[in-house]
Amino acid sequence: MLNNAMSNSMISRLKNMLPWLSIRAKLIIAFAGLSVIPVALVGLHGVFSNTTMMKQIAFENLSHDVRTIREKTANFLRGVEGDLRLLQNASFVQRFVAALESSAKPAKQRAIEQLTTELLAFAGTKQIYYQIRVLDDAGDEQLRIESLNVSDSLLSFHATSPPNLRQGFESYYVLLTQGLTKGEIAFTPAEVLHENSERIPVIGFAMPLFGSQGRNGLLVANIFAKDLFRVIETQRHLNLQGKVVLASSDGHYLYHSEKKKDWNKLLASREEDNLQHDYSPSIVATLLSGQEGMIDEGIDEIISYGPLFSPRGSSFTHQPRAFSNPFFVFESLPKEAVLGPVWTFSWTFAAFLVVFLITSVGLGLLATRQFTKPIASLQRGAEVITKGNYGHRLHVETHDEIEELAQQFNVMAASLEAHEGEILQHRTKLQYMVQNRTRELSEEKAKLQALLDNVPSAVVLLDKEFRIQAASAAFSSVTGCRFEDVRGQDCQSVFCRDGFCRQCASRMAMLSGNTESHVDQTVDAAGAERYIEHVAIPMKEDGCIASILEIITDVTRRKRLEQRLLQTERLTAAGEMSALIAHEFRNSLTSVKMILQLQHESKNLSARERKSLEVALNSIHHMEGVVTELLNFARPSPMVFHREQLSEVINDSITFIESHLRKNIRIEKSLQEPLPPIEVDAPHFKEAMINILLNAAQAIESKPSMKVKEIVSVRAQTTVLGKELRDFTLRDTIGEGQKDNGNEAGREITLKKGTPCILVEISDTGPGIPRSLLNRIFDPFFTTKSNGTGLGLPMVKQTVNAHGGVVTVHSRKGYPSTFKIYLPLEKKETTHA
Repeated sequence: MLNNAMSNSMISRLKNMLPWLSIRAKLIIAFAGLSVIPVALVGLHGVFSNTTMMKQIAFENLSHDVRTIREKTANFLRGVEGDLRLLQNASFVQRFVAALESSAKPAKQRAIEQLTTELLAFAGTKQIYYQIRVLDDAGDEQLRIESLNVSDSLLSFHATSPPNLRQGFESYYVLLTQGLTKGEIAFTPAEVLHENSERIPVIGFAMPLFGSQGRNGLLVANIFAKDLFRVIETQRHLNLQGKVVLASSDGHYLYHSEKKKDWNKLLASREEDNLQHDYSPSIVATLLSGQEGMIDEGIDEIISYGPLFSPRGSSFTHQPRAFSNPFFVFESLPKEAVLGPVWTFSWTFAAFLVVFLITSVGLGLLATRQFTKPIASLQRGAEVITKGNYGHRLHVETHDEIEELAQQFNVMAASLEAHEGEILQHRTKLQYMVQNRTRELSEEKAKLQALLDNVPSAVVLLDKEFRIQAASAAFSSVTGCRFEDVRGQDCQSVFCRDGFCRQCASRMAMLSGNTESHVDQTVDAAGAERYIEHVAIPMKEDGCIASILEIITDVTRRKRLEQRLLQTERLTAAGEMSALIAHEFRNSLTSVKMILQLQHESKNLSARERKSLEVALNSIHHMEGVVTELLNFARPSPMVFHREQLSEVINDSITFIESHLRKNIRIEKSLQEPLPPIEVDAPHFKEAMINILLNAAQAIESKPSMKVKEIVSVRAQTTVLGKELRDFTLRDTIGEGQKDNGNEAGREITLKKGTPCILVEISDTGPGIPRSLLNRIFDPFFTTKSNGTGLGLPMVKQTVNAHGGVVTVHSRKGYPSTFKIYLPLEKKETTHA
């Protein structure tokens, strides 16, 4: 029961954790898990238990070894401390100190001799000292007792003769003991040179000597380092290739069981071989912390550590009061040496576990095959029926629930086959109905699309957020944008740039709920004027505006036709009135002129009467000039074009007008040399230039206050049009010998962008023309002068138009005026309206 419950629970968890695996795979995993997991748990428990036990044993043995080393080393150093204190307090040392304070050389010599005898006896008795030295406070050697042999088991000593004593070379010990009080001892590892140049590793102990006048000498005792190391190398509990280390507070090795077998190299590599080089900063800080403990994390060793001398008050041997240098000792073992048997067992157990797992999986494959084979047959049958083969039947003979499931599957397949036949009949009928309806909708859509595509206006459908949803075929030609590039964009971001739409009719229609429209004036790519009409119609659904239908139409041609019609009517009326007035006035003036001339020839007239008749005749002459102007405007003489240099015509006009100007008005000219020859009617163009120059001079004279020097500038040069220019004239002034075929509608003059022209520019320093009058200055009979006829500038425009050119004016109130005449280098056919 328990196994069944565990199996069911395992399978349920596998279904949730691994839903993409097959049933067979899940069963095999469950069987293998039930077989392997208990064994694995037991094995892992054993591995962890053995690992913990081996570590504990290693910890206890290492701690015991370290404590033993610390105790023996401390006892050794305490013995050295006792020897030094004994010597310090000895009477012969006190006499020597007193002799150093006195200046009597005989007393000093006797004290040195007695001190030498006593120290030789002391060194021979102890057998651990290599040297015993006495220094004065300046570092000069006063006495040195030294071992004669360094390798024999029984040492013999001698006193160094005074000439061989070192003078001024022992300042190291003076600095080492600086700051020490009476009774304190400093010790340090060192190497001294023996008489045969052999280097002897020693541990140097230095104690200051004090007399009645204070410190005046040093007592230095160098013991053989090997004697201290023998104490450290005591028998240990674990002989597993471990190491013992004695280090100073700065991390330098005083003793290292692996690296310092050769005592002569004790200090050779202290800067390279130290704790900082061998361990990480955190472990070094722990080892030198002055505490006792164990380290086994983060390194491949197990380390037991502690200070050589514990602080006072602890249960362990405390540091002697005399020693000021802290030292630390630790012992380590490789983890591999301690845990090697455990790791060997772990690998053996893992290999056994893999073999056991492979065996379990193999047995599971054999056991589950009888269960999964009929299920696979059911799966294949379901895939066949899924593809539409409802006539497929399953043949499963397992004599259990799976066979019953297969039979129910066959019943379901038969039912689906019957329903499939019915669905096929309904589908065929539905397809026929859909095809007919689709064909009808396609025909209607094609008609509607053809209707929209043939409308010259762009029809655009916008949603409530004014995003472009659909457009007719004329959209690209009217707006200059491809529908595919702007679909889904806000209409304002598309149409309101470059002045195409200055106010959004669609937003106005959305706010008002009514149809809104307006016409915008803009320019096309060639710089020509364009007029665009926008009509926005709100489309409502259930009483609410759901979308906007905007109709965009290019009405430029219609606007031009309206302007041409208006100008044609105005010019036609002006021409007819001019002809009528000129005809009637000319007849009357002729009669009056003849009568006045006859009267003027009479000899009975007084001087006063004759003067009055002359005034009347002059008025008649002026009126005849006005009538002539009217006739020339109403019926201009035909143009006769010859290829000439325009600069010569301009120079003749300037020469003629200069004699009619006031002295303070000067003409400045700048003519490109040479200008290309063009087809020109020299008399008519000269008359037009004179009219513009006279207008400029009269404008300067009309200023309230004239300057001492006023200028009319004339410039002529070739240029290429940067934008398209258009103008309209009532009739074409036709060349000699030609007829206009009764064309009274006039013509449109178009100079396209990029056309090579001659530009004639006339500027003055006059008061300027108000903006409200600029559009009327070329209208017949419009003038602001009291004695003007209003025909000068219209005749200028008529002459320029006859040359296929365009005249423009740029001016505003208070600023100079500039007239620009554009004459094409090659005359082209113009459009007649």
